[in-house]
Amino acid sequence: MKTATDDWFCEFCAGAFLTPLSMRSPSPTNASPNDIDSAISMDEHPNNKPEEQSHRQRRVSKKRKFLGDEEEQVVPPPKKKVQTITKIRVTVQQPSISNDKESTEERLAKEQEAREYNATFGYKLTLAQADSQRGRPQEADRRKFEKCRKSESDKDNTNRTSALSATELFKIKDVRIGDYTMKAWFVAPYPEEYTQQPQLYICEFCFKYMASDYIAGRHKMYCQNLCLIAKMFLDHKTLYYDVEPFLFYIMTEVDEDGCHFVGYFSKEKCSAMNYNVSCILTLPCYQRKGYGQYLIDFSYLLTKREGKTGTPERPLSDLGLLSYRSYWRSVLFRELRKVDEAISVEELSSKTSLTPDDIISCLQLNDMLFKDKVTGKYQIDIHDQTLEEHAKKLAQKNYIQIVPEKLTWTPFVLSKERLASITGEATHQVK
Repeated sequence: MKTATDDWFCEFCAGAFLTPLSMRSPSPTNASPNDIDSAISMDEHPNNKPEEQSHRQRRVSKKRKFLGDEEEQVVPPPKKKVQTITKIRVTVQQPSISNDKESTEERLAKEQEAREYNATFGYKLTLAQADSQRGRPQEADRRKFEKCRKSESDKDNTNRTSALSATELFKIKDVRIGDYTMKAWFVAPYPEEYTQQPQLYICEFCFKYMASDYIAGRHKMYCQNLCLIAKMFLDHKTLYYDVEPFLFYIMTEVDEDGCHFVGYFSKEKCSAMNYNVSCILTLPCYQRKGYGQYLIDFSYLLTKREGKTGTPERPLSDLGLLSYRSYWRSVLFRELRKVDEAISVEELSSKTSLTPDDIISCLQLNDMLFKDKVTGKYQIDIHDQTLEEHAKKLAQKNYIQIVPEKLTWTPFVLSKERLASITGEATHQVK
C-alpha cells in the first residue's frame, strides 16, 4: 500500500503528481485520482488545515520546478490558470517528439546521401551504373554464357567444315626436315605452287622450303650465305645474292660431330664461254692440304663427263692463279709421261679437258714450247727429267686423288623457258 507521502508519476511522460486525497483520507468528492486539476482543487478544500495546506503548497512548488517552471509561487494558481498550464505542458512535449523525428529523418537522409556519393564515385555514375552487386557471375549468367559458347562452337564447326573442303586440296600432306618425314596436321599459308606438291622439303638449318629433294640440296639461302663468306677471302668476287644461275659443289670434312665446311666451287648452269668454275674457295684453315687441287680436279672431271673443255672464269685471284697453274702443270706432266710419240695441243686438250689456251700458257711457263725457225711451227719439248722430278714431288705431298669411277652424275637439263630466263633471251610461242 502506498503511504500518504508517496508521489505518483506518469509511466508515459514521467509527469509528477501529488498523492490524491482519496488515497490519504476518505473524501466526499467525486474527483478522479488521475486528474491533476481535481487533485489540486482537492488540496484547496476549505476544510483542510493550514499546516496541511502549507505542506501541499510546498509539494505544488516542487512539482512545478520538476516540470521546468521556474516561477516560485507558493499560492496555487487559479483553476483556469492551472488548466492553461496543463495544456502548455502537454503542447510542449508534443513538438519535442516531432522535432526528434525530423532530426532523425534528416540524419538518415544525410547518411543515405553520403552512401550514394561514395557508391557512385562522386556522382560520376548513376546508382545503376555503380551497382557492384552483379560483379560475380550468377547461375543465370553461366547458363547464358554456355548457351552462347555452344552456339559459336557450332558455327565454327560449320565454317571449319566448309573451309576444310575448300582447302583440303591445297594442304601439304608430308614434310621432310633433315632425315625425318612427318605428316602435316594443319594448313599453312605456303605459296600455292608448293602446296600442290606431294611432299615439302625444308632445310633443317635455315628452314628454307623447297618443292623437291633436288632443289633442297642447292637452295638459295645456303648459297647466298656461302657467297657472302667467300667475299671475305676473294677480292674479285662480285655476285653475292643472285645465285639462281649457278650450281654449287660443297666439300666437307666428316667426323663424329658431323660435316665441317672446307671449301666449294660454283659454276654457271649455262655458260656461253665454257667456264667450268665461276668461283672457288678453300678456307684458310684448310689450305695447303691439297683440297684446292682436289676441287679443281673435280670441276674438270665434270667437264670431261660433259664432253667439253673448260676453263675458270676470269679474273682469278692471286692464290687462284697459282693453284690453277700448279694443277695444269701436274695434269700435263702426267699425260706427257705417257706419250711415246709426238702429240699435239688439241690431243692434250681432248685427253685433259683443258682449253688449248691454258695448255699453251702452261707449256710456255715451263719452257716446254718453242717455235721452229725453219718451219715456223710450235713444238713441244719434253724433258723427261723434269717430268720425273715433278712426279716425285707430288708423291711426297700425298694429296688426295679423285676416283673417277665413283662419280655419280646426271646432266643438268634446262627447258627452253628456263634457259631463256637465265640467258635473258625472249622466247616465242608458235601456234
